[in-house]
Amino acid sequence: MSLKINRYTAEELRAMLPFIAVTDGAVLLASVLFGIFAGFDWRMFSGLAAGNLLMLANFVLIGYTVERTLRCRDFRRARSISSISYGLRYAGLFAALAGLLTINAINIVTALLPLFYPKIYYTFFYALTRGKDDGSC
Repeated sequence: MSLKINRYTAEELRAMLPFIAVTDGAVLLASVLFGIFAGFDWRMFSGLAAGNLLMLANFVLIGYTVERTLRCRDFRRARSISSISYGLRYAGLFAALAGLLTINAINIVTALLPLFYPKIYYTFFYALTRGKDDGSC
């Protein structure tokens, strides 16, 4: 089984990249400002890096799952693949975050923020620019 980024997932990631960069910059700026008043902590920056890696891995796995389920001819099997993927992805995210927190390597706030980037991106940008209902499927 080879896991590679399909064309559509790569296109979505490319389109999302400027938003991710700007949002990461804002989070870094907020971390620096917070650090000025509360003291700098390297875990904020490692949390942001870990969160970005987990967000990208999760996004790629979602794309892979969608591609696999669309190839299924049996609805029950496609639903099963989607459900198993959902459970495994979130168990993996939880395990990775818990492991990093256990060894005190990340700040949980900056690690969790990037996991919401795709939701924010699609809600505010993609849905507003391309979300007009033109009647097509």
